[in-house]
Amino acid sequence: MTILEKIIEAKHRRIGIQKLSNSFTDHYISSNTNIDKPRFFSHLNNCSSDFKIIAEMKKASPSAGVIVNDYKPEELALEYETKGYTNLSILTEEDHFLGAISHIAKVRKVSDLPILQKDFIVDEWQIYQAKTIGVDCILLISEILTKEEINSFIATAKTLELDVLLEFHDEIEIEKIKDLELDYIGINNRNLRTLKTDINHCLSIRDKYHNELNNFKIIAESGFKSKMELENYKSNGIEMFLIGESILKEKL
Repeated sequence: MTILEKIIEAKHRRIGIQKLSNSFTDHYISSNTNIDKPRFFSHLNNCSSDFKIIAEMKKASPSAGVIVNDYKPEELALEYETKGYTNLSILTEEDHFLGAISHIAKVRKVSDLPILQKDFIVDEWQIYQAKTIGVDCILLISEILTKEEINSFIATAKTLELDVLLEFHDEIEIEKIKDLELDYIGINNRNLRTLKTDINHCLSIRDKYHNELNNFKIIAESGFKSKMELENYKSNGIEMFLIGESILKEKL
């Protein structure tokens, strides 16, 4: 069983238990007139920095192990804001990234920066949960969802005024996502099944499937270790990035 398969199996198990005691859907289906409008990508687009970076917060990852021993999300969020980052990505997956839903609430108490909840969404219930805890954008991973699930989850997110970042790595996923009604997609340089990273993967996929991906704004994800790598991407027409480990280790 791959790491990705283990994560998904654990997520299904956790969601099954949580759904027994929490029904978010009833609340939003009956009263969805006062929902805040999405702001995640508009905020990122208005960033005046050289690179438009979604700064990721996480305690650990399957590829790196524990990254931050004394992980305090609220303090890290303030540090990121001081450094000029305009958008946050917060890992909430419990078993392999040592995240927690409570980390969102801790950050919300000290920062108003737009938040992408980085998790493995496999059930519509999680999208309602995301809105309830105050995130601005959800992540969908193409490799773990069917085309029907992706379309359904996007529709639910739009109803709740949530932005959506759809991510993929494998080029076989292109056929699944090329006609989606989305503005932004993420191309992950890291293969979630093998955890191997190729820093040029995003550019290669964009160039190979230029016609299929031409309608999307692309966010390059994972593996960046230097500003030179970011400059290379920017000179090739990609200026949006999702970066975690290098920021956490202060390599960028």
